Amino acid sequence: MKISQLMALATLSLSLLACGGGGKVTQAPEPDEPVAWMQANAQTYLHDRLWRRARLEETLWRPDLPYAQKLLENYALERGGWDLLPVLDFQIAPLIPGDTDVEFEPLMRVEPTTREEWLELGERAFWTMPMRRDAYLEWVSEQPEVWDELGLEQREDGSLRGFVRYIDPRGRQKVGITCGLCHGAGGEAGKANRAVDLGRARALFMTSRGLSGEPFESWGRGKLDVTSDNVNDPVAIPNLWAASQQRYYNASGVVRVVTPASAAVRFETQYIINHSYEARPHRALPWALGMYVMGLQAPQVAHEQQDIKEGSAIFAARCAGCHLPERGYSGELVDASALISDARIAHSLTRGTGSYRVPGLRGISQGGPYLHDASAATLEELLELGHPSGEALGQPERVELLRFLRTL
Repeated sequence: MKISQLMALATLSLSLLACGGGGKVTQAPEPDEPVAWMQANAQTYLHDRLWRRARLEETLWRPDLPYAQKLLENYALERGGWDLLPVLDFQIAPLIPGDTDVEFEPLMRVEPTTREEWLELGERAFWTMPMRRDAYLEWVSEQPEVWDELGLEQREDGSLRGFVRYIDPRGRQKVGITCGLCHGAGGEAGKANRAVDLGRARALFMTSRGLSGEPFESWGRGKLDVTSDNVNDPVAIPNLWAASQQRYYNASGVVRVVTPASAAVRFETQYIINHSYEARPHRALPWALGMYVMGLQAPQVAHEQQDIKEGSAIFAARCAGCHLPERGYSGELVDASALISDARIAHSLTRGTGSYRVPGLRGISQGGPYLHDASAATLEELLELGHPSGEALGQPERVELLRFLRTL
């Protein structure tokens, strides 16, 4: 379907609403290019509550789980719920040590209208929208002497990448972290930050308060616990490349990706939960962020020109049943009991589905650790362990398969 046709459908949806048409708006088919789809459906997402509700319900394929119930009980309701939260007018500033003369500026000056404006806002939101706040993060931001130890990165201007100052709904100056902290290693959008040690950060904060930080010391670098279940269960930070080809988000696959709107709904609700239900972002921000993330692709990696025909055949025979090439080498869900990795996350109190999602392999050669629990440091180790079931390939086959994987 052409973009012009999609725009026409989006316009028709808005016209029906303006005329009191009511009912659930028919969704335009998803094109091959997700950014175009999101541009076409932007106004529908911003203004049509029923459409947003439908997008939420289709992503939560396990409505019985506590995580899903919380969203279903509060998001895009006819009356009440999170739609009534104040819309936060984001005023942001970089976090620079010793900077006492902080100048805040708006994250979004005007609502985008063109593709370029939407992507520009999405990129800005990726690096500067405070998606999460926490007391330990606020404390860390004031301790520059531990930043190197924690794997935090400063830009050339001295600002701390992935951290941002902002004004909260009560007018207080706060510190939050952005998508760029965990998914922007070295300033490269989408690249998992394998160096950041947020478990150690939490441990140091607890110790500074005279409490034990031992539970968090075991996290290790490149891992984060994003659940609110009082269970210590961190997972490896994933790359965000080829997100539009993923079928599920979250290690246990609790969020099903049906259309690109699944990402925007995820970002909007994630912000609300992570900020203790004090406010919601202007919906143009999670939509723009989703559009930007959906367009991220793994950078091309230079590799030796080798014959990968045999490795490709091995992948097709042994791996492609789960890692589907047409889906960015991602796939469906796999029963956690059939895998050799730690199954605890699959049985999380709030998001446990009993399964793990099959992650995409685009950019897999750019560094480990691998698996949701980061139990394999290198691709060689991953294959030696016999991923996924413990049945290892022979050495010659592993060599050929590695050659192929390094081209993805």
